[in-house]
Amino acid sequence: MSGRSCYDALSPVYDRFNGDVDYSEIAGAITGLFKRFSKKKIKTVLDLGCGTGPLTERLALGGYAVTGLDISPDMLALAANRRGCAGKALFVRGDMRNFNLPEPVGAVVSTQDTVSHLLTPQSLRKCFSCVSGALLPGGVFVFDVNTAYKMKEVYGDRVFVLEDGDSYTVWENEYLPSGPGVEFRVTVFTETETGTWRRDDGVTRERAWSPRSISNALRETGFEPVFTASAWDLGTVGDETERIVFAAVKK
Repeated sequence: MSGRSCYDALSPVYDRFNGDVDYSEIAGAITGLFKRFSKKKIKTVLDLGCGTGPLTERLALGGYAVTGLDISPDMLALAANRRGCAGKALFVRGDMRNFNLPEPVGAVVSTQDTVSHLLTPQSLRKCFSCVSGALLPGGVFVFDVNTAYKMKEVYGDRVFVLEDGDSYTVWENEYLPSGPGVEFRVTVFTETETGTWRRDDGVTRERAWSPRSISNALRETGFEPVFTASAWDLGTVGDETERIVFAAVKK
């Protein structure tokens, strides 16, 4: 058993686990929000918590100069090898609670509940402060979070199994009602080139942030919240919304 992070352990199978995610839809919604809320044409983007880079790739192919930042070196290695990122995107390792960019960007995006991994009000404000510091004045911050409804009713105390030819993954959830949130425990077996099997284990947690808490943290860190919606089809937020999308503008 290795001591790698949850997302390093998941990196070989992460894209298979998320095969139903429509990153083209997400990229289209994001660029639409850029046009709606930015007074200037956005040319540079930070993809915060970029993972294996599927959104980074789509934004790069859309003509943006993109930097992908993630804490997992294994995820970043896969992102850098994407064909659409070659020569069009820069990848750096960093912590979303403590990072700086050499030059400010026009927009920051953070998707697939990256922000939900921030578990305390202090870490949420630290992240938003770093994002504010990375943005040009008037820059746009677009991100999503998972809701309390999703934590309880979709994730809950469930187990997901993915079996493929060269891998076997067990993803166990434990619902934490006092959070509210979920702890994810992951075990991944992958076949090596020599025919042996490697085991990797990891644990991570997510917290459900209320829209009010998000808006307060944004205002405290120099943003004006300008938009909320249900998921990336940008519908109306309701009691059974699983993912909330936010847009904010740096003052």
